[in-house]
Amino acid sequence: MGQCLYSRILSMSGGGSDFEKVTQSGSVPLRRKYYCICEGPTEESYFWGVRNNRAELNIKNDVHIEIIPKEEGQESYSHPMQLVNACLSAMGRIDKDGNALLQEEWEKNCKWDDFDSERDAACIIFDRDYKNLEQYLDEIFRLCQKNHIRIVMSNPNFELWLLMHFPDISQYKQDDLLENKKNRKKERFPDASVHKKCLEILVAKHAQGYKKGRGLSFERFLPHIDLAVQQAKLFCEDERKICDYLGTAAGKLIQDMRS
Repeated sequence: MGQCLYSRILSMSGGGSDFEKVTQSGSVPLRRKYYCICEGPTEESYFWGVRNNRAELNIKNDVHIEIIPKEEGQESYSHPMQLVNACLSAMGRIDKDGNALLQEEWEKNCKWDDFDSERDAACIIFDRDYKNLEQYLDEIFRLCQKNHIRIVMSNPNFELWLLMHFPDISQYKQDDLLENKKNRKKERFPDASVHKKCLEILVAKHAQGYKKGRGLSFERFLPHIDLAVQQAKLFCEDERKICDYLGTAAGKLIQDMRS
């Protein structure tokens, strides 16, 4: 992958929306909401940036984006299984003790106004590299599929998606990005902290002041989202296969918000 490919991806374009209602008069877009429950402050601040810049990002007026704050008692939730349960609770599918509710009780217990699981998208956004995640993945996918929850995972983490905002991601070895090792010996990044990992260091080189686990300055990424969406297509975007391969589903989410 070289400069030729980098030039090519800039000209790639997305397709149409899967969420259109066909009537006799043609195709009428449905009013759709995205409810995003994020692992941490980096993801939250990024999608707040998307929400607050909808016009510049060509996201239509009939698309609404909600970044869902963690409820009282859930402030420390970051494990993907906790995010699933927080989402199920907000959707009215389980009670405060985690017990499943009957389908006829879902609507009255849902905490989101006018939520329609067939039309709207409930999204959980998290990293693949969460410690010991493997033992929970099958249950996470089972619950999400059953309850129409969209999984937006990045492997190894969300910094991969952030790095895609800057040219040319093909200059990096894929194994280095996937392994995302700490800078312990300072061999590759002599000026960076031994406690930081590869992707955080690379993102910070482009977005000065970036620190993992904190809110980010979205204006550093906003002008480059088109490039990020296209570079993401060079890697795995399938929500299930991302468990095993370098990639992210964040680009597909942005595309769907725009379609």
